[in-house]
Amino acid sequence: MTALEATVLCLVAVIGHLMALFWLCVEEYEVDLSRDRIYDLPIKDPQVRRELKNSLHTPMHAIMLLAALLLGLFDARSVWSAIYTLLLTALWAEIWHYASHRAFHVKSLHWIHAEHHKSRLSSPFTALSFSFAEKLIFDIGMIGGMAILGLLLPLNFFGVAAWFVIYLIINSYGHANYEIRSEAFMQLKGTVLTSTVYHALHHSRYTGNYGLGTRVLDRILGTEWPDSEAVFDRVVAEKSPLTGLRERIETEGSQ
Repeated sequence: MTALEATVLCLVAVIGHLMALFWLCVEEYEVDLSRDRIYDLPIKDPQVRRELKNSLHTPMHAIMLLAALLLGLFDARSVWSAIYTLLLTALWAEIWHYASHRAFHVKSLHWIHAEHHKSRLSSPFTALSFSFAEKLIFDIGMIGGMAILGLLLPLNFFGVAAWFVIYLIINSYGHANYEIRSEAFMQLKGTVLTSTVYHALHHSRYTGNYGLGTRVLDRILGTEWPDSEAVFDRVVAEKSPLTGLRERIETEGSQ
């Protein structure tokens, strides 16, 4: 293992916690980024303690990546291989996350995912708060899936690791109780990409909006909350947070 590979592994192991702390500080010190609150509700101390405890096993993805390196996997090292590996990992993540997430909401499997959903009002540390079983299954699916793909074409360790870094950065503020994106986001990128509001609705309502980084599979499979954009506009444009976890906005497509 090279010094660069070891450094990247260390970054992958700690970046989730560092970013969660950063986004908590953004809210605590009322930095301008946190001005658009999603729910006008407090996050209680027991939730924070539980999420911190659950986050202790989060770095297992770094251990799996280390094992992959020691086994000689993901050994391509060209710049081009890093780029296409990152793109393929992102594509697989969308598919695997949606499929496993939907499966975890099936009654017989929900015990795997229930710990994460104890946080009905999510915080940056909610992004690291999973049962050991759920984290293990997700990481095996991600890294194992890419390892299988690696039998067909050469994949690059740095491409896979880069996805984990990006995912952990985005996912930490993706679970915050405030929206950092502007009104312009929903006019173009927001029609395809998810937002913090989008995932907050999944936590507060317990179902729907299963997508990771995009709305594509939710739209194709009919699992998107119809008022997702309306809630975003209310939070960001009107500066009016929701006042209850069950609150919805009536739209033409509402059920």
